[in-house]
Amino acid sequence: MFALALLAVSAAAPGEVLTYIRSDSDGAMAERIVIYDRAPGEVWVHKSRSPCTNAAFVKARLDPESGQALALTGGRLTRTLEQEPFAWLARESDGVIRARLGSPDAAPVFEVPVAQRWVLYDFDFSDLVAQPPTEIANRGDLSFDFPLLLTGEEGASFRNLGRLDLTYAGSGEHAGTTFHHYRASGPALGGASGQLWFGSDGRLLDAVMPIPNHAEHRDLRMRLVAREQGEAAWSALLARHWTGCPPP
Repeated sequence: MFALALLAVSAAAPGEVLTYIRSDSDGAMAERIVIYDRAPGEVWVHKSRSPCTNAAFVKARLDPESGQALALTGGRLTRTLEQEPFAWLARESDGVIRARLGSPDAAPVFEVPVAQRWVLYDFDFSDLVAQPPTEIANRGDLSFDFPLLLTGEEGASFRNLGRLDLTYAGSGEHAGTTFHHYRASGPALGGASGQLWFGSDGRLLDAVMPIPNHAEHRDLRMRLVAREQGEAAWSALLARHWTGCPPP
């Protein structure tokens, strides 16, 4: 039985910086995921396993009304705390997500059809965190296509896992914090099931999924461990990654 990692919550605040730990369900392969709800329609994400190592920096544009991801730019975090971009991904007007490497104008390396509502699994639910779905506030069910881009020793793959259904399973209170519990199921999980918990503001608090979203993992646990506010907090978290590191 998994214990909820709940922190005090109120209304979702723009400009909030949320730190998660993503790992296997047993805690192995832990990685820090920092999600910066920078502005309506904009989310920045930093991912790192340990200081002084190669770290990801992803920027995404969201529909400011629905929260649907429109375009993502993947890159690395530089020592000047900037993004060095190398990958571009967007769902285009024909309903196909196209992934490009090296340049936003390069020929696509992957093309994956998805429905209008989709959530990129390897983006670590960052779009749902930045703009919580209205269904969560209303304790309603929701579903979306669940594409996954994996990079492993044998190269990269990109496919639509199918539909993921989130079904409201009840609400409760833990340590003075209200949470909404959802069960995850559907074709995307191949008959297995997962669990997600959201705060009263709709922010994701904890997720347990039976399939991994990165090649080196076995499954997924993602829990909220810290909440801060503002650009200064975001910049300080990025700077901490390079603090005390030897020269390149």
